[in-house]
Amino acid sequence: MKRILFVDDESMILEGLQNLLRRKRNKWEMVFALGGEKALEALETAPFDVIVTDMRMPGMDGATLLKEVQLKYKKTVRIVLSGYSEMEAALRAVPVAHQFLSKPCKAELLDQVIERACHLQDLVDDETLVKTIGKIETLPPLPRMYTALTKALVDPNAGADEIARILERDMAMSAKLLQLVNSSFFASAMPITNIKFAVVRLGFQMIKNLAMSLDVFKSKAPPNVQGFSIDLLQEHSFLVASVATRLLKDKQQSEDAFMSGMLHDIGQLIMATELPDKLEKAIEIAHAESLPLHVAEERLFGVTHAEVGAYLLGMWGLPYPIVEAVANHHDPMRVPSHDFGILDAVYIAETLISEAEDEPELALSLDLDYLEGLGVKDQVESWRKMVPELMESSLKGTSI
Repeated sequence: MKRILFVDDESMILEGLQNLLRRKRNKWEMVFALGGEKALEALETAPFDVIVTDMRMPGMDGATLLKEVQLKYKKTVRIVLSGYSEMEAALRAVPVAHQFLSKPCKAELLDQVIERACHLQDLVDDETLVKTIGKIETLPPLPRMYTALTKALVDPNAGADEIARILERDMAMSAKLLQLVNSSFFASAMPITNIKFAVVRLGFQMIKNLAMSLDVFKSKAPPNVQGFSIDLLQEHSFLVASVATRLLKDKQQSEDAFMSGMLHDIGQLIMATELPDKLEKAIEIAHAESLPLHVAEERLFGVTHAEVGAYLLGMWGLPYPIVEAVANHHDPMRVPSHDFGILDAVYIAETLISEAEDEPELALSLDLDYLEGLGVKDQVESWRKMVPELMESSLKGTSI
């Protein structure tokens, strides 16, 4: 049974939550703490899977409480509740909250967010990995992309198009931006995966505050892992995104496929940043035995960078189609019967690019029987012919 901790400084609100969520008593063990100090006392008695806290509380506010939880209870998913009028205070929680919910929050939405957080924990069962992912605030962007962003943000002639063009070519900054814009705190009626729309939705000043005042897109030294290059990872991801988006006719699915492609290997960046020794060992085995990297990871850790990336993106509240595509892009057959869509576009793009980029013994190969079942096997050759041209044009487009 999952353990959920609810925190507020008003007893009436806690009683209301208790009544609203009474039907969940068979699935969740719920504890209701009156204020931050009581919450920390409850956390000391036994671990919790999820904490949901109000932001504005006297004494210890939500951001301060979640910082303590982040430091001491890294496996706990951290969710903050805040009103839009509390924007300035709520932004203090950006580095330490996994998700943001607006007040008042409907019981159905709260239920959905908590359930999803609990299900995510089944993706990765390695305790070291879970704790490592749980403490992540940001990931390192490409230094040249971060420099380009900061220059654009102080340029009076720069507009949303230029800001979006920079952000969408960097997986770390894209993921953080989508974490914020898809929270109910910003009252988005539909999931947002288009970076330009996200920039417009948040506003130029908000992006500037996030980047330059709150340092949300922190520029760090690139990971130093033998056999790993953040530049090559970003180039590869942009290429997968560029191919995947062309495999779908529906505009929304095409946008989702682009961002899924950009983020599909974000688990490698997580491991390079937080667990460099593990990634280096996996790379060493992959090269020594001519194995795809995810196969070596599975052998060593029982989990791959795909699940690691999906776990973080899911905790950050990114739209489910992206999380699903990232988690399963090596093996779309794990997803129950479905129509051709975002996941399959990323899988095909990744595989066709691997055919073109990698040595024959390392290249991935398409499961043609699977594609025949989806009704797209006859399109594979035309897609394969498209890849070399896109590789050339897309990689030119990564220069800023």
